[in-house]
Amino acid sequence: MLASEIIYQVLGPHFNDRVAPHPIPEKFDLQGGVYITFQKISSSSFSDDGGWTGHDYVRVQVNVHHTDMIECEKNAIQVKNLMNDQEYCSCEIAGGSGIEFDPETQLYYEQIDFYVWQSSC
Repeated sequence: MLASEIIYQVLGPHFNDRVAPHPIPEKFDLQGGVYITFQKISSSSFSDDGGWTGHDYVRVQVNVHHTDMIECEKNAIQVKNLMNDQEYCSCEIAGGSGIEFDPETQLYYEQIDFYVWQSSC
């Protein structure tokens, strides 16, 4: 399963399917509560004597956006728990940032980076 598919499967149902690739799609109502964006930052492909194994170790940046700072932080904690507890692949938190405010969108956001094993199968 691809990293983007894993993120949709894990986070979508808990955030009313307000999960999308970065940048923010135009269809999103920025004042409609929480939404999640994600983007692949880097990846490493794994090979053996037979060539590529079909697996990649991907670093994915997930951003949690909300109009309310406290709700943003609560949602970011929920994202960490959901990704940690999912059973689609091996996943670990790689880092992130604290709550920040984006003057352009007038939203709070928190960035969380994950390492995700993805498979072409």
